[in-house]
Amino acid sequence: MSSSSKSRGRGRARPIQSKETDTPGGLQDYPDSEIASFISQGSEISDVPQQTSEAIPPDEQSRAEKPRRGNPPKVMPGAPRGSGVKGITSEFATMRVGSSSGRSSSRSIPYSSMSEPQPQTTEKQGTAGDPVNIIANYIKILTKPQWELFQYHIEFIPNVENKRFRREIISQHRTKFKDVAFDGTTIYTFDDFGDFPEFVCSHPATSEEIRVVLRKVARNSPDSPIFFHLANLIVRKLLELSGMKLIGRNYYQFDRKIDLDRYKLTLFPGFMTNVNIYEGSLMVNVDLSHKVLNKTTVYQRLQDIFSQYQDVKHAQDTATKELVGQVNRIVLTTYNSKTYKIDEIAWDRSPLQTFPMRDGSQCSFIQYYEDKYQLKINDPGQPLLVSKPSKKDRRAGVNAPFLLIPELCCVTGISDVMRSDFHFMKEIAGHTHVDANTRYNRLRQFVTDIHQNYECQDELAKWNLKLDTDLVKFEARILDAEHILYFDRSVRYNYNEADWSRDGRNMRHISAKSLNHWIVVFPGRDEQISLGLIDALMQVCNPFGMHVEYPYIQQLVNDRPESYLQALKDSIPRNTDLVLCVLSNNRKDRYDALKKFLCLDNPVPSQMVLTKTLSRRNQLMSVATKIGIQINAKLGGEVWGVQIPTKTLMVIGMDSYHDSKRRGASVGAFVASTNPTLTKFYSRVIYQRTAQELMDGLAVCMKDALKEYYQNNNCLPEKIVLYRDGVSDGQLAIVAEHELPQIIETFPKIMSGYEPKLAVIIVKKRGNARFFQQEGRNIQNPQPGTIIDHTVTSAEWYDFYLISQCARQGTVAPTHYNVIWDRTNFKVDHMQRLTYKLYVLLKERNRLLTMEEEYRYQHELFPSPERIDKVEESMRNIMLVIRERDIAYNLLETGKTGEQTPQIRETSFGLLRYYQPKERILPFYKNRYYQLLWGKRKSGPWTNIFKRRYNEFQEHQEHQETNRIKKIVANVLQKYPHLRDEEERVLEEYKKSYDFEQYHIPKRLAQRPKLRGHQAVWHEPEFIENGTLDDPNSEDFERLQQEKVVRMRRKKK
Repeated sequence: MSSSSKSRGRGRARPIQSKETDTPGGLQDYPDSEIASFISQGSEISDVPQQTSEAIPPDEQSRAEKPRRGNPPKVMPGAPRGSGVKGITSEFATMRVGSSSGRSSSRSIPYSSMSEPQPQTTEKQGTAGDPVNIIANYIKILTKPQWELFQYHIEFIPNVENKRFRREIISQHRTKFKDVAFDGTTIYTFDDFGDFPEFVCSHPATSEEIRVVLRKVARNSPDSPIFFHLANLIVRKLLELSGMKLIGRNYYQFDRKIDLDRYKLTLFPGFMTNVNIYEGSLMVNVDLSHKVLNKTTVYQRLQDIFSQYQDVKHAQDTATKELVGQVNRIVLTTYNSKTYKIDEIAWDRSPLQTFPMRDGSQCSFIQYYEDKYQLKINDPGQPLLVSKPSKKDRRAGVNAPFLLIPELCCVTGISDVMRSDFHFMKEIAGHTHVDANTRYNRLRQFVTDIHQNYECQDELAKWNLKLDTDLVKFEARILDAEHILYFDRSVRYNYNEADWSRDGRNMRHISAKSLNHWIVVFPGRDEQISLGLIDALMQVCNPFGMHVEYPYIQQLVNDRPESYLQALKDSIPRNTDLVLCVLSNNRKDRYDALKKFLCLDNPVPSQMVLTKTLSRRNQLMSVATKIGIQINAKLGGEVWGVQIPTKTLMVIGMDSYHDSKRRGASVGAFVASTNPTLTKFYSRVIYQRTAQELMDGLAVCMKDALKEYYQNNNCLPEKIVLYRDGVSDGQLAIVAEHELPQIIETFPKIMSGYEPKLAVIIVKKRGNARFFQQEGRNIQNPQPGTIIDHTVTSAEWYDFYLISQCARQGTVAPTHYNVIWDRTNFKVDHMQRLTYKLYVLLKERNRLLTMEEEYRYQHELFPSPERIDKVEESMRNIMLVIRERDIAYNLLETGKTGEQTPQIRETSFGLLRYYQPKERILPFYKNRYYQLLWGKRKSGPWTNIFKRRYNEFQEHQEHQETNRIKKIVANVLQKYPHLRDEEERVLEEYKKSYDFEQYHIPKRLAQRPKLRGHQAVWHEPEFIENGTLDDPNSEDFERLQQEKVVRMRRKKK
């Protein structure tokens, strides 16, 4: 390490550098490498063909890509210690995180290229908490090489487009190109070939003479920025030598694939790697990765769609909606394992069409793929898939769209239909959501495989590198559990689970709101579940201090979105406190329609509940408790709090969201606390242009938030802590240059001379860091409140990891915090403790959660939904499939299902039943035979006799039930005389608490041997034996109830 990097130490003033390294490729035969973006910072590369504007195959465009230039990346100096806008603009005027070309602008810079930081005054490592042994998914690179590496750009005259042919041409001179790394455009070697060496080779396929010209680009040492990129290439080469194959950006083990034949999917396990500098040490971050690939091609899916429709236009619209109309529709090309996002289907194009080659000649798609990949396209009439160039492609000069052959593309990811399938998601989670012990063992096996592979060891020895034999181990800290403050008491939860829901059931909230006018909307078939939820809410909200009146009930005929909207439009008065909707499933269109109406068209607080959440009656009270907490928070109440020592503190949260489905739609969110306990907030939404990640209207939000704070407290905050989410490492300097001045410029406008102390913290939840707690030989997830602020944190940042949630399944995902600006004078322990307290203050969930488990898997590389038809199941239920198709078609065309609503008819026995009209060959009024038959079945004298006897039977059963209960109560009163004065109350308690029908044994069953003995013995409940009449809620009472149910099931069998 250079002298400049050794003198840094730990502190808050940290230059910004990215931890993200995403360079597909390798050494020697490194496929698809992006080394060309790092060629000779500032060097010139000429004689590169220009990019055509016409759409051509993707490989043809990638070869037309011009190698990018770039200035040497620079890093941002340490966080400035001055104050005021002038000090910020002057200090940030020279800050840069890299050149503006390519992904290389966001890469981290190693060793001596780091600029000298400003003097440090504060340690970045805290001391509070209990020590704990932690293992991280990092591997140390033990040795630092000492060599000089020459970098050459290679040119083939005439040009050779096929990268595989380029490698074969280079291999003809193995004696000259010994120990080199070649990615198709750049060579790294230890030998100095001079400035412009030339070699003559022959083309492997045509035997044509090829002239190879090398141009020296740079002379690099291990301290240069290029070594950092080279280290990533070396690690990726190790994965390739281990037998893994590249898919997209990561390597996967094809020999350990998991076939899900039932769903026509294949699951590939693999690894993602990243080399970076952590606390002065060069380490490899490695984590598990899984990719789901479809066994069917896009062409096969198009055939299935066209076979279902006779109208070609209708089939094309259906295919476009399925393959293009959904977010992140991504396909994988089978010939080069690259991924593309499908933006359009070109129905008017086919593989027979031609495109211009770089030499000016015309070539058809069929001929192109046959010559280059030896692939034969079977259907020349199939359409082409259109993929627009990404930002990275446009930066490289590729502006024309990519054209793909459906026959050579496979759909990736899982569909929305599969996501809603519980059994499928459970099966997938069994392979991907591995627990801490399983993940640790797989990572250990990865390290062992690298050390036992001789080719990998030779590759490391060639570059004078050595990997550690185990994962990194160090000591972290666990913060003490917080005191949860309620209205009149406090609770300290168990930090092993971070859950105080059981203790908080009977706690009065700090500030409870009332539900005087609220509406409950539910479908008719969910009436019993919805009414049970209402009763449970009225029961659980009373201890919270919430006064809940009985709601206005709106029952729907069906669960279509238009039925909900029409019912809400007709029944929401102005004084409505809340609207609670019971939904039968999680259909996105219905949820979006309801939220849009209740948030924009008719603003009123709303709560959505799924029927499957309420289906388990034994968990209804627990669910109702959580819903009651959410409702109080949404109404503006304060549920619980924590101790905040600083009474003049404002906490701000910022995030931004981009809708990839609607181009041009981007929204920024701003939330700020307005009271000393951080339990009341001011919020505002800002609409932005596409990809405008850094919000321009921040000054307006800040000004209004400070005004709201002053109105509530008669003073302005002295300290402000801003948590900024949704920012990548490469944008840190832009946040400081763009957002920070807007905030500070607002302070003097509120009050002359007002300069609060400000801290800006970047929050990142989608990192690849994973931590394991070691207790003896046991490997488990770290406990909530675990702080990691050394060893695996950045050597140039004031950052730390916090594990705030308890993960009972899978591996816990820590949250990374990077303090890029700090004037609050908070100690490190105070900043970390404040961050931990904020998780406890989450109102909508009574657990410490950073995010839902589904959040991570929604942001996988292949999240594209794609419907996979189960042919065998569809054939078994062909009529059901036809009915679903007709309903979907009618909903798209008319907005209605097209089905007849159920009718109430009288049966032959005089009973009223629902009747579903069906499609007949003849209508009822024309079918004379059916009229005569129905007339005979209609009610007559015998019907009245049956109805009279049926009513007598029901009354007789009720009379027997009443007499049976009275006899049991009489026996109880005889056994416990002190309860005689409350005979009626005892009778009512028995009616509410027991179903005596299950203790009645018919004579014909009592004579059977299997019902004798203990199975026929009735146990008296515990509350009667104790002589009390309180409502039984004890564990013994639930146990007795379960035993009774088991006995009755045995009797029925």
